Amino acid sequence: MKSILLLLSIGAWCINAGAQNTPAQDQSAEAPKEAHHKAYKYINGVYTGAYDAKGMKTGFGSALLDNGETYKGDWANDLRNGFGKAVFPNGDRYDGDWKDDQRNGKGVYYFSNGDVFTGEFSNDLMNGQGVYRYANGDEYTGTVLNGQVTGKGTCKYANGERYEGDLINGKKSGMGKYYYRDGKIYEGTFADDIKMGVGTLYFVNGDKYVGQFINNKRSGTGTFYYANGDVYEGEFANGLMEGKGTFKWSDGDTFVGTWKANKRQGEGKLIPKQGDTVTKMYSMGVEVGK
Repeated sequence: MKSILLLLSIGAWCINAGAQNTPAQDQSAEAPKEAHHKAYKYINGVYTGAYDAKGMKTGFGSALLDNGETYKGDWANDLRNGFGKAVFPNGDRYDGDWKDDQRNGKGVYYFSNGDVFTGEFSNDLMNGQGVYRYANGDEYTGTVLNGQVTGKGTCKYANGERYEGDLINGKKSGMGKYYYRDGKIYEGTFADDIKMGVGTLYFVNGDKYVGQFINNKRSGTGTFYYANGDVYEGEFANGLMEGKGTFKWSDGDTFVGTWKANKRQGEGKLIPKQGDTVTKMYSMGVEVGK
């Protein structure tokens, strides 16, 4: 999944988790009858709505802030407190809970680009559990931290693939499991959205690789188990057998030597299940110097 910076400032916001976390209905449809409703200029803009006996904004009211933001909802102690809806100058919208003029609680943030976040907020940022639905059809469900997709979660991609595991700043990082459309499954470590470190790659035909990955490819040391019973154990580079390795056929024969691009290269020993060990020379898989 692409990195998504979900910092929620006074002018741009994210949205809250799934349907189960949808914010409570607006219960302030009407302002208290005893409230005053003249429009008053205050330090951050113009407010129209209810006041308490001390002249503090309390109850239901609306405001047009000096930065172009509009708010309609609950107030207490001269600040936005309760449920309210805000529209920002860039076209983003937030519907949800507020505490002391900050987004806190459950809410939904609608981005002008079509993305939507539904979930938990604190300290004016996405924090807690939520669902982020991207305009392109991708969807993330899981933890958000300080306005960013960081923690454990599940990414469902529009192309049918899926990722379950750790993320940092919207990227697959840490332990995770990735399900490919063609049926392959990778389980292991990621760094900045790529397979990096130790992992296991399961193939649809029954083959399996267990070992090291670099930049999404089998590189380093590992073991490749073939569905027919053959096994290669040794070095890999760019997804291919490359370097020193041992290949054991299912019939019991074994080759120990060097490999290049999946082919025997240089000197190696052929150890049959029965019989004597033979030293041979190869050039790109072809025996030479017979």
